[in-house]
Amino acid sequence: MATIKISFLFFLFLFTSIVNAQKVLVKVANFKDNKGVCIICLYDNAKAFAGKGDPAKCATVTIANKTAETIFENIAEGTYAVSVIHDDNNNKKFDTNFLGIPTEGYGASQNKLPFAAAPKFEENKFIVTANSTITSNIKLRYIF
Repeated sequence: MATIKISFLFFLFLFTSIVNAQKVLVKVANFKDNKGVCIICLYDNAKAFAGKGDPAKCATVTIANKTAETIFENIAEGTYAVSVIHDDNNNKKFDTNFLGIPTEGYGASQNKLPFAAAPKFEENKFIVTANSTITSNIKLRYIF
């Protein structure tokens, strides 16, 4: 009986590992300097991507050689988009000037960044399928 329980637990662990084997690797380039941190967030819906909800996952990473990267593991299959900011002053928010124009670098997973508007989920989405590793190469944009 104990052997059956151990075998069942092993197969359950193996099945869980296979089900969530998906990964999203995010590589960010074009930082103006190595100051501050890079905040990388993974979203699973347009509402959250637009700031009206929580991201599925976020990571705060250091910047080295004007690049940063992170990997999100155990991602469920589905549709996602990534947003990135260069938190240059490390205040844990995306700074803008009095007109609402960004004063820090930003980016999105498909590098679709409208000139005078925030990036959209639909233009930056990608699909995560079973046992896949998606790589998103993001180039930051600075207005100033």
